[in-house]
Amino acid sequence: MDLTPYRKELLLAGTAPVRLSVVDVGPLEPPGRGTVVCIHGCAGHLEQWAPQIAHLAEHYRVIAPDLRGHGHSEVVASAYSLEEFLWDLTQLLTRLQVADPFILMAHSFGGPIAITFAATQPQRVSRLVLIATGPEMHLNPLHEFVVKLPLPLRYLEGLRPALMPKTYAPVAVIQQVLAGTLFRWDGRKVLPQVTTPTLIIAGQWDFIAPVSQAEESQRLMPNARLEVVKYTRHLPHLERPDAVNRLLDRFLEGPRLWREQGAGDRGQGSASAESAQPGS
Repeated sequence: MDLTPYRKELLLAGTAPVRLSVVDVGPLEPPGRGTVVCIHGCAGHLEQWAPQIAHLAEHYRVIAPDLRGHGHSEVVASAYSLEEFLWDLTQLLTRLQVADPFILMAHSFGGPIAITFAATQPQRVSRLVLIATGPEMHLNPLHEFVVKLPLPLRYLEGLRPALMPKTYAPVAVIQQVLAGTLFRWDGRKVLPQVTTPTLIIAGQWDFIAPVSQAEESQRLMPNARLEVVKYTRHLPHLERPDAVNRLLDRFLEGPRLWREQGAGDRGQGSASAESAQPGS
């Protein structure tokens, strides 16, 4: 799905104003089923949600921003702290007139943003989807090693295309995210406060946010279900989008179906028949 026609720019105010590039697609009025807001990970970009946007946009309004300093959004001189990302999300919801409650979906580093938002404003989030995230967050070990090298930024940025080819933020931004959010994040204090029905999706072979972290998140959350998608690493929604989309459909179809599947029962839906089908 080509997302270019659905991109728009929003200038967000604040102590560190920023211009964000945002995709906004799907029905705005009934019979739409509501709004899904997607938050990508550190050094990612909104295009990583393309399979989910294409799948969901027939029935849902889907909003996906490039976070500040990422993708097509503006790189600004700011702290890239969790507080700034939460402020950006809050302003984005206001500017785009997103009706409450909405569905919030996050990948990796987007998890701390989404989890904190859902914990502090539970009335605004009807359902939460967490993909490849956990109570503590890390980068790919190689990427983390590169951005910590004691070299001038211009040299590190020169190394990025060769050593970090699938990154969509400058090294300076990644360093700020590490210092401003990832190293400070302690989800063990926040996850128990999230009462929103939550679907946790983990990749079977994810070494950045391993299944053990997803299992810990589920134990800490009062109303969460875990699904492990086989044969995937840190990007299950890109590596096996059909399997992930089936899980989303089951989770989003309604409370009746969710109860039947045992939401909040402390059980693990690990590698269900749907998510284990080959070729997805």
